[in-house]
Amino acid sequence: MLFAVTIEDKPGMAATRRAVRAAHLDWLERHRAMLVIAGPIMDADGNSIGSVRVVEAPDRAAVDALTDGDPFAQAGCFARVAINPYRIVYKDGALAE
Repeated sequence: MLFAVTIEDKPGMAATRRAVRAAHLDWLERHRAMLVIAGPIMDADGNSIGSVRVVEAPDRAAVDALTDGDPFAQAGCFARVAINPYRIVYKDGALAE
């Protein structure tokens, strides 16, 4: 099952994000089989202010555990996390089936 995960950082977390980025990227690599797509949300100046992910997981509990294990979460970066079931309608310019 697919889930859309939208994460907003707390204000002023840029330095914390930079400090744990290597651990976060290692964590992403270890869980890449679950990640359909993942990347930062940027502000107008190009600074990361959160993340968007589409995750494939058996259930919501698995997505919660994945999100809670993120080094950014453990470092206290996250202000809000929204996790919702997701369905692909268009992919690569074509209607998905």
